Amino acid sequence: MSHRSWRTRLILVALAVLTLVTAAATGVSAYVLVQLGRIERHELAGVLTPAPQQPVTAADVLIGQSAAVAANTDSAAGEDSAGSDEAGIAGDGVASGDESDSSSDPSRAADPPAGQPVLPGGPTGENYLLVGTDSTLGLAADDPLRAGHSDNNRLADVIMVIRLRDDGTAAMMSIPRDLAAEIAGTSDIAGTGVIAKINSAYNRDRTTAGRAARMIDTVEDNLDITLQHFVEVDFEAFLRLVDAIGGVEMTFDRPLRDEPKENATDPTDSRSGFVTAAGTHLLDGRQALAYVRSRHLEEQLPDGTWQRHGAWNDLARNDRQREFLRTAVAQVAPALLANPIRLLAVLDIAADHLSTSDTLGIVNDGRRLAGRSIGVDVEAGVEDYKLRVVDVHEPVRWSLGLDPQHAEHNQRVLDIFRGIGWDDIVESRVRVQVTGAARHQVAARLSELGFDAQAAGPMPEGISHAPEGTVVYLAPQGRLAAGLLVSHLLPVPDFAGHAELDATTVILHIGDEPPRIDPGYRRVDVPSADQLAP
Repeated sequence: MSHRSWRTRLILVALAVLTLVTAAATGVSAYVLVQLGRIERHELAGVLTPAPQQPVTAADVLIGQSAAVAANTDSAAGEDSAGSDEAGIAGDGVASGDESDSSSDPSRAADPPAGQPVLPGGPTGENYLLVGTDSTLGLAADDPLRAGHSDNNRLADVIMVIRLRDDGTAAMMSIPRDLAAEIAGTSDIAGTGVIAKINSAYNRDRTTAGRAARMIDTVEDNLDITLQHFVEVDFEAFLRLVDAIGGVEMTFDRPLRDEPKENATDPTDSRSGFVTAAGTHLLDGRQALAYVRSRHLEEQLPDGTWQRHGAWNDLARNDRQREFLRTAVAQVAPALLANPIRLLAVLDIAADHLSTSDTLGIVNDGRRLAGRSIGVDVEAGVEDYKLRVVDVHEPVRWSLGLDPQHAEHNQRVLDIFRGIGWDDIVESRVRVQVTGAARHQVAARLSELGFDAQAAGPMPEGISHAPEGTVVYLAPQGRLAAGLLVSHLLPVPDFAGHAELDATTVILHIGDEPPRIDPGYRRVDVPSADQLAP
């Protein structure tokens, strides 16, 4: 199953602004350098977390396993993977030819020997926290976009994490602004952190640096991912940016409008000001902002009546924002990089409205980001991920929570931003049934290493005679899962086949002498299915 969705791949406008603006840094114009120097940079290096080492996966430890076949390194789009969590991992990725005798595989000769330690690799990507704020500064006093907003508030209207990888690809995840979270640095009367909607973390401090620091800590603490950079952009920047690039073409199947205002005499007098006929239209900044901010979108039926268009919630609005931004990037990014006049206009917008963390060097990092973006295929190189959420009313009314019925899906999404590929085999994705006399102690130790390990009984299920020594039972497609387990065991146990297991479940039977469990990793050689006795 393909995990990529061409419908929702895009780059957040803040990152697009940053990338396009900093492309100008490749020139030597004094004006460019002055404008780049105006971009506000906040002291956040002490708050942001350095990029962690690349996690070790089963493909790293298994001898004869091609990493190109078995390890999908951060390469699946979560939206298309609906059902992946229910189905589990399809297999260990070993082609039928890999099941043959290892001596016939020339690639095996170059493999490091069994028993050699395997260390985590260096970081392969960095995470950017991108925040779009709903400040209404700069909008006219009677502008419909001011409805429900105050100049004094700077709530995080859009929250995204983008992972830029060393191979030039990117992954993106929207964080619903109504997600209930424990706000960092707060305390209630019971002495625990205040639970509130996550976007409120951006309205508790006076300065952008203070708001950013609290939001960074809140995202890291609640989602257990690390962030290396921060970028903020506001509404007015969005509006001005669309105008600077000459507008964005959007196609609508039916006439659309945001729900009319209460007691409106003109049916086109909508709450956000968005109204459009069917067909293809060039949206200017004002229209684009009204579209992506619409909360109560309606569509006109052939008989002239109006009905609700899609869901009226923030998740649907986030989908529209991503759709618009993907369209905008695909239409204008190449032309903008080749148009100095428009690029300088974007530079002015960034200088006025963009702020970043001090972990980003505007010139040097700008050149690097621009160099990446020029060759990026937005359709194929940018992946979009969604967290599965449900409505909750406790402890915060009318908020969202991570859906417990899709816990595995959500963990896989978050793993992408930890440097783990959608189909990579890591400890948390391997179930270990431990049998034998010392099963309780061994299962507890394996759980400490991250395995889903449980003491199952004195005898392996389906095995009539328990072996004297330690044995790992695995399915024909379970070499990766077994290899990852055995990489932590000393000495290396024997192996046996078990047709009733799935690809990510193994049985570890403990013999008379329990193996030593090492938190480190070692290269291992696991027999192929046709070499295993049942």
